[in-house]
Amino acid sequence: MLVTVILGLVVLLLAAALTGPSAPPDPATDHIRRTTRRWRWTGLTLGVAVAAVAAGFDPLGRGVLLAAPLFGLCVLAGVVAGESRAVRPAGTTRRAALETRQIRHYLPRRPATAVAAAGAALAVLLVATTAAGSADDLGRAGRSLAYDCGEIIGSHGPWAGSFYSLPLALEVGVGVLIAALALYQVVGRPRPQADAGDLVPDDAERRRSAAAVTGACGVLVTIPLLGVCLVTAAGLLASPCRPLWWTVAAWLLILLTPVWLAVLVWSAAAILNPGARASRTDPVSA
Repeated sequence: MLVTVILGLVVLLLAAALTGPSAPPDPATDHIRRTTRRWRWTGLTLGVAVAAVAAGFDPLGRGVLLAAPLFGLCVLAGVVAGESRAVRPAGTTRRAALETRQIRHYLPRRPATAVAAAGAALAVLLVATTAAGSADDLGRAGRSLAYDCGEIIGSHGPWAGSFYSLPLALEVGVGVLIAALALYQVVGRPRPQADAGDLVPDDAERRRSAAAVTGACGVLVTIPLLGVCLVTAAGLLASPCRPLWWTVAAWLLILLTPVWLAVLVWSAAAILNPGARASRTDPVSA
């Protein structure tokens, strides 16, 4: 687990180095971009600090496991705060756009699908490992995988059973709720209004925020998914009398790790520089 978290942090730094420059700011929406960026980076900085503290909290590895989701939660909280403070009143007369906006119009489709697939994979894997988990030698439930080979009886740990999976599932579930709130804020906040009273198109900024939310969700699920995949594969291969499907499942989990790593790289880049190519040409419906 520790190796996975270190790998995740390296990916974040690599994404920061490789992320291209942002699109040039639009003066009409510059305040929105600066506000959302400031709060997003505040959440990111707080997330790094919280993750570092959490990683050393539990010597049995739960702190390390929960560090990455805590980082994602802080980034999501920063996005929510930024969106709630992004639009400030302008002029003496307030106007509203008569339009219907939907979340799917602003999400990056393929990355969002990949992040959703990673979340579904994590959920399925945690259910399976929880069902197969056994108590360790000190009676801690769900921390090992037991096997009985007749003459050889033993167990392998750590294992992602209930000892690890339940707090992780709770944390990821909270993160999903915060992400839903963040996307609701992104879509629902009013259009900014210029000093002259005209509504300002800001769809590009909404796409950037939606990309940041998607990226935070990606970090939220992919780092623990990578860790659980590797720990589960090691546990399955450790059994001296494993059935064939255990071997197949273990190698499938190993072969999928580059896929989840690619999702993590995109997610990190989306947090650091979301939607650099977002279009700013969407008209405002009046």
